[in-house]
Order: sequence, then C-alpha cells, then structure tokens
Amino acid sequence: MFKKKTVFVVGAGASKEVGLPVGDELKTAITGKLNIRFDDGYSQNSGDKKIVEALRLIVNERGERDINPLCQAGRIIASAMPQAISIDNFLHTHANDADIVLMGKLGIAASILEAERSSKICAKEGVINFAAHPHIWHNTFCKMLAENVQLGDLETIFDNVAFVTFNYDRCIEHFIAHWLENYFRISADHAQNLTKKLKVFHPYGQVGRLPWQGGGVSVGYGTELSSRTLPQIAGQIRTFTERVEDDAMLDEMRAYIANSEQIIYLGFSYGQMNMELLTIPTCSIYKSVFGTVFLMSAPNVTAVQNRVRMSLTTNTQNWVGRQEYLGAEANKLLNDYWYHLV
Repeated sequence: MFKKKTVFVVGAGASKEVGLPVGDELKTAITGKLNIRFDDGYSQNSGDKKIVEALRLIVNERGERDINPLCQAGRIIASAMPQAISIDNFLHTHANDADIVLMGKLGIAASILEAERSSKICAKEGVINFAAHPHIWHNTFCKMLAENVQLGDLETIFDNVAFVTFNYDRCIEHFIAHWLENYFRISADHAQNLTKKLKVFHPYGQVGRLPWQGGGVSVGYGTELSSRTLPQIAGQIRTFTERVEDDAMLDEMRAYIANSEQIIYLGFSYGQMNMELLTIPTCSIYKSVFGTVFLMSAPNVTAVQNRVRMSLTTNTQNWVGRQEYLGAEANKLLNDYWYHLV
C-alpha cells in the first residue's frame, strides 16, 4: 500500500508492455485504416471497412450522402503520418479542420479498440490469465498496492494513488478491477466499485467507458468494433486544443500533482504538449520524481530532467527534491525502486 501521496504519469510505452501500440505503431495502424480507396468508385480496396460504414452513418445523420470529403481527409492524415511526431500533434496542428479531426479520432478509436482486443490482458470468458504475463508493470503495481493490505483495508486502498494517463486505452482500470477480484477473492461488482475510487485522468479522453464505470458511451474491453458505436466512441477522444479548454479537469489533475509527494513517470515521452498540461500553477510540497527513460540518449535525458523541473516550478520556486531516471521499461523501475515508493 502506498503511504505517500503518489501520482503516476503514464505514456504509450507503459501500455506497450501489454501489447498496445506505441507512437509509431499507432501511426502505422491509423495509416492503414484511414488510407481509404475504392476501385471504380464503389469497391473498397484499402482502409478500414467499419470506418467506412461509420462514415455512411455520419453523413446520413447530416442529411448528406457523399463520404468522399471525409475519405479525402483520412488519406491526408495517412500520407502525413510518417512526418508527424504523433497523431496528437498532427490533430493539434489541424485543429480547425473538422473533417481531419473527425477522421483522426475515428482512426484512433478503431486502432485502440482493436489493440485492446488482442492485448495480453484481454479477459477470456471474463478471466485474465495472470500466470501468462506476471512481469508487466500493472501486476507489479498491484502487488505494491496490496502489500500488507487485509480485506478490511480495501475501502482505502487507493487513498494515496492517482493516475494521469495520456493513453486512450482502458488498460489500467480494466486490469486493476480484475486483479482485485482474483487476489482478494471478492465479487466482480465489489472489485469494480473499489476501482471506481481510483482517480484516473485521461487528458485526451478514452475509447469509451468500461460498462461498469457508467457515464458516457459504454464499450467493453476487448469488445469487437461496431460501426454504429464508433462515431460515439470517437467523440470521447479529445485533441490537445480541446483538452486545454477543459479547465475543470485540468485544475483537478494539477491539484493532484501539486499535492503529491512523489511522481512516477512510466513509459512517458515527456513531450512538450503533454508537459504543458502537467505544469502546476501553485505548490507547497517537495516531491521525489522517478521516471523511465528507456532508449533515450544522454542529451535527451538531460532535457527530460529540465522539462520535469520546469513543470514543477511555481514562480521561481522549484518543488523537485530527489530525481531518479532509469533507462528501462516501467516494470523494472517499479521493481528496482519498490522499497522507495511504497
């Protein structure tokens, strides 16, 4: 159980441990789905068929019939992905083009839902095979969380923990609920109600709410993609521009960061747009910082340290105490620093 107030900041590298795509892989998946082309104007020969079905529904609701402008926007995205830092950066650049933003969100939603379905933690017949993948950070986190916890302590197990995840997937919530159910031998309802108490911020939204979370469009983890619900799911994804306008969410997220005693960055790229979202306006608590810098060069690690310090500086006061960065994946960082973190 975590005794210090702890915020985990999670990037694509962390979900990579369970089979979700990192930046370049996501761009490739989106390219394949949005490069929509037709032979003789009728027979689709490339791109995602369910996205095309969704486009027909979208234009029909608009009272229109022509999906070609949206298909063209998809091809624009596909052609630019090799040039883009990420799909998020590209959509931020083209935030004023509604067709590009819509197609980008549809591509993201379809790609992430497909990746969840094929991920290591997708439950088969309602059960995750924990023995098959014991060395993922999600499992190590849960072991840290459950250390010295008895059944009577469960209601407060998440009191000192919060997550900020820049991923669109629901790996964290999905895995933790199943883990609690299996380890503590409690009902699925009980485990899910406990997991609802865990604060998880998704600054860029998520590919639907899990059925037990309530609110918004519901879609199960690993559920086969439906063209009918895809537009609604895509509507829950937010661009950087849209999220910056969500003052209430950002204020609450930054308050958690400001009040934390330690911040743990897992599989995070420390990109400038994301660091801007994490920058706190006020603070009164010094923090220990731990982060993965897997496969980063020494100059970039130095830049990362500076970016983190800047995000945790108010006026001229810097609130970073101890800083530890590890050139490894998320699971190794949690294992190597276990005794320092809990």
